[in-house]
Amino acid sequence: MSVIAEHLAKKYSNGVWGAIDVNFSADKSRITVLLGPNGAGKTTTVGMLTTLLKPTKGRALIEGYSTVDNVWKVRNLIALCPQDIRVDGNWSPWDALKGYLMIRGLSSGEAMEESEKYLKLLDLWTIRKTPAIALSGGQRKRIAVAMVLASDVPVVFLDEPSSGLDVEARYIVWKSLREEAKKGKTIILTTHDMKEAEILGDYVVMIGKGKTVAQGTPEELKHRIPYTHKIVVKNARKLPIKEHIDLGDRKVIYVRGKEEAMELAEKIEATSIGIEEITLEDAYLYLVGGVANGEN
Repeated sequence: MSVIAEHLAKKYSNGVWGAIDVNFSADKSRITVLLGPNGAGKTTTVGMLTTLLKPTKGRALIEGYSTVDNVWKVRNLIALCPQDIRVDGNWSPWDALKGYLMIRGLSSGEAMEESEKYLKLLDLWTIRKTPAIALSGGQRKRIAVAMVLASDVPVVFLDEPSSGLDVEARYIVWKSLREEAKKGKTIILTTHDMKEAEILGDYVVMIGKGKTVAQGTPEELKHRIPYTHKIVVKNARKLPIKEHIDLGDRKVIYVRGKEEAMELAEKIEATSIGIEEITLEDAYLYLVGGVANGEN
């Protein structure tokens, strides 16, 4: 495995545990998604994997090297796009990429060649000479993504890479990540967006309250819950079942098959009734959010 996290835990100086027991592995040529709500421990985990934080417990390996014992070796093997990264407002996309790649050891000619390739990949070529201060937040975020993807390293980390992006820009980033994974890179990203994890991820690690709760492919995780469909009810006047998720004027009922869903839907009186297949979000609610324990 390219990346291994074994019982990673981090206790900060104020006594708060940012992560308690994180376990997973990530391999080449696939995108591994760390999925969980804000405060779940995703960013802390990335900090430990990228040598920015020293684990309180457990260990992390990058390409076989310890993130504690071989810090500089690991740093030469990885690239990180932090969630709160800022591109200097005076830099153009071209300046940012070329400068970053030369700092990482590429010659001027190599940096120019790679910069052109990744500026085009992230749809930034036409604005390559525009100062970042004149660009949108989404464009600046894509500059940061381009910088780490252009790095000639085997392992890339991205913390919430699509946050703040509009729909079009998000799909540009997703496509670029898929293309880089196909080239053999190990890509690890964090998100709280269930749709992003389901569409983009080859492997999903669900993290809740600092612990790895479940992991597998999106399909494997969906198959771990005993339901195949859900009924979404709006403004119910008659609901002949007690077990449901209450969202105020919306109710969600999980069922074990489409036929069961259709039979139950006929007995419901409401403004609107919809039957849908379950998604990764439903699996998360069941496996992490307490639905499995009846906490609805």
